[in-house]
Amino acid sequence: MILSPSALHRILLIIISLACLTTNSRAATTQKRYYAYHAVQDRYGVIAPWYNRQNGLCDFRVRIAAETLKRYPWVDTSKAISPAPHYVYNGAWSISDDGKITIPPVKREWMNGDQGQRAAYVLAGLIDYYRYSGDPAAIAHISILADVLIDHCQTGDDHPWPKFLISAPVNGKTYDKCDPHGFIQLDIVAQVGLEMIRAYELTGNERWLNVAKHWGDLFAEKRSRQPDLPPWNRYANPQDVYWYDGQTGGISLILLFLDELIRVGYTGKDNQLVQTRDAGREYLSALLERWTVHDTFARHYWDWDHSMQGELTTEATAKYLMDNKDYFENWRSDARNVISIFLNHTSANTKSNGDVYHGAWAYPESAGCCGRSLWYAPLQVGTVFAQYGVLADSEWGREMARRQFILANYDCHETGVVEDNIDGGQIVAGAWFKIAHPMALKHVLAVMGWLPEIFGANRENHIMRSSSVVNSVVYGKDKITYSTFDAPANTIDVLRLAFAPDSITADGKTLTRREDLQDTGYIVKNLKNGDCIISIRHDGSRSIVVQGKDPQEQLGGENLTYTGDWTRTKHNNNHWTHNSSSSGAAMTYSFVGNQVRLIGSVDPTGGLADVYVDDVKQLVGIDCWSPTPRYQQVLYYKNGLDNARHTLKIVVRGEKNLLSQGDNIYINAIQHSAATGNGGFGEGGGPTDVQRFIFGYTGRKDYVDSVGNAWKPGTEFVIRTRQGDTVVASWWTNRKRWHIADTKDPELYRYGIHGRQLNVYFTVAPGTYYVKLKFAETRNIEPKKRAITIHINDKKVVANMDIAATAGGLSKTTLAQRHGRSRPDWIGLNKAVDLVFNDILPHHGIIDIRFTGSNGGEAIIQAIEVGPGNGGKGATPVSLPSTGQEKKKQ
Repeated sequence: MILSPSALHRILLIIISLACLTTNSRAATTQKRYYAYHAVQDRYGVIAPWYNRQNGLCDFRVRIAAETLKRYPWVDTSKAISPAPHYVYNGAWSISDDGKITIPPVKREWMNGDQGQRAAYVLAGLIDYYRYSGDPAAIAHISILADVLIDHCQTGDDHPWPKFLISAPVNGKTYDKCDPHGFIQLDIVAQVGLEMIRAYELTGNERWLNVAKHWGDLFAEKRSRQPDLPPWNRYANPQDVYWYDGQTGGISLILLFLDELIRVGYTGKDNQLVQTRDAGREYLSALLERWTVHDTFARHYWDWDHSMQGELTTEATAKYLMDNKDYFENWRSDARNVISIFLNHTSANTKSNGDVYHGAWAYPESAGCCGRSLWYAPLQVGTVFAQYGVLADSEWGREMARRQFILANYDCHETGVVEDNIDGGQIVAGAWFKIAHPMALKHVLAVMGWLPEIFGANRENHIMRSSSVVNSVVYGKDKITYSTFDAPANTIDVLRLAFAPDSITADGKTLTRREDLQDTGYIVKNLKNGDCIISIRHDGSRSIVVQGKDPQEQLGGENLTYTGDWTRTKHNNNHWTHNSSSSGAAMTYSFVGNQVRLIGSVDPTGGLADVYVDDVKQLVGIDCWSPTPRYQQVLYYKNGLDNARHTLKIVVRGEKNLLSQGDNIYINAIQHSAATGNGGFGEGGGPTDVQRFIFGYTGRKDYVDSVGNAWKPGTEFVIRTRQGDTVVASWWTNRKRWHIADTKDPELYRYGIHGRQLNVYFTVAPGTYYVKLKFAETRNIEPKKRAITIHINDKKVVANMDIAATAGGLSKTTLAQRHGRSRPDWIGLNKAVDLVFNDILPHHGIIDIRFTGSNGGEAIIQAIEVGPGNGGKGATPVSLPSTGQEKKKQ
């Protein structure tokens, strides 16, 4: 990630300030402040939301991100090739404390290289935002962006990859046509292509689908058929790129794109797309065999070689495995391995100190970037933790996602200012708009969809998730009507509603309430605050109507108060709107409640209006422009209000955006609600089952011991290492010894990790646990160099222990007599020994086990088991005689 000079200056100041802080020998830590707010913890000491309004932390973040996109300043044809919001052309931005957005001068065309990534996030976030909110502004912005990409960001007909997206236009002139000598990075093309297809599924605009089809055909045509090479390299124009052009984990983005083309029924000439997709799957399967290698899920960012595991390729790979469980039979282990080793890899950075904070993991985008900006990677990777939690029924996955998203969403102010430095302030988000809001919009909506009970807005109505694209939605009083692009087998939508449904129909046919979704129908989960989670399966049917008694109120436009020049119009779908294009004309309505929505229409002649809530002008207004008409849509909403009397006022500006053919405002109704209730934020969550890790073990499948217990590769630990590759630096991935004495399961003791300090974290629910540590001293070194000290939750439980002496059963007296010999002591080497500690209480929702080399040597650990209750009795640790030096180091 290349940063602007001002951003680099801020990073330098932050690093200097951090260097002045008192260091903490512990890795897991707590802070008084995270990002933009003071820390809040729940009764168990785990991170809790700073935001306590009824709609909830994630809904707040979604609204601010969407509003920031909607109010972004535009550029006209005096500067740009086509009028559009500045973010369409330029990724740089600046925002003042009061929320005013300005666009800094473009000093280097290189800085526009994130255009493809930026476009993909904007499209993806807005497609899902329309489903969630019913706000048609999403469709307007999608249309502008998609058309600019097609018209101005493709190669020429004479290019080796003709009419192909220039995904990282680092050359050429910003706000103009993209230069084909920019970086044409294939996985980013696919990332954009996927969202172009989904934009077609939302709007029906076949132009966008046809472009995606053409890109897919080029992927099929250009793929390598050579068995020892990947199907594609990294670039369509490697001659213009000055670093390694290999394709690694980005293959998952290409596969997601090809799968979506196949889903819409396009398989290319002679079924070439299916064959191409299958070749890509084979390559991904081969990559999974080397899942611990830093470079395997790397090389996605456009502005550096990026030879280390990154957050987007990690997310995309795990998502692809879970989306294609039938093909990837080992998906449970593979997905978990890929996402969990990212914690280990990326937390190596000594400048970032990626770690566990108040029980939540926070980490940078990779081990090579970006200082203390520990915010956007958890947003991205946290989505697949949540998806894994649901699909694998893993409380570990759900809780990892829950905590990470609560902590990451400490970032945003009502004004749209984002603080991504975990200590407060801006590092990346102050310079790169893509990261500040479009990324957040996409990922927060995704985690809300997977965890609607925890993160959904209380006492509101939203479609949280759909296995198709929702292309039309009307959030009405007592009735929600929506349609999906398609409905193949096992099409499931998840809604969170403020009411229980009385009936649900699909294509006019009544669906049956069921206990599960083995067939079409729906299930209802009641929440303690009166809300319901509704899961609907509607294979073969696209139009859904949900009806019930909704606590919100709705008043038609005829019941509102108007001043100035307004007219009333009846539309084809038998509803009325009040219309005005007269500057200063106003609509006013007072209500009692904690949320309000303005319902209206949009079309090609729509104009602009300002919004006031309780006489305070809002940062975002209304734009009724859309390239195609939409009716009974949510033009504006505000929630999280005090449950009291409020006034909503709309003032017509008599102005339009640069693409509109008119300046009309269309008002249909007002919705508001005084319903109260909070469903909670998942407090007290976490795994309670036994967790077993073998460290250094690289097997793709769990190891099953002699009594049938499964042991996973141990990845959830932190070691700081300058080279950034924790596996190379600290994992013994090859068996250190074949023979391990005194155990029926030598495989548990043959690998291990090593380092001056190792911090292993177990995410757990409240309760009492045991910790069982498994050691085998496989090093032939002098005893004082192999001594270790162990802390559990910052309490010293073992000091200066000699593993071999402990395994060999030496007494402290005998060890003291043998201490100081010139040659290593052989007694107890390569012998299994277990330490057991009972009555362990979680500290801030985790069990933190720290291993430290006592006398300047390295600590080691082979395997750990943590579980509820009592773990029995282990060996008695035998400590080396004190030299006084280790006391100074502890």
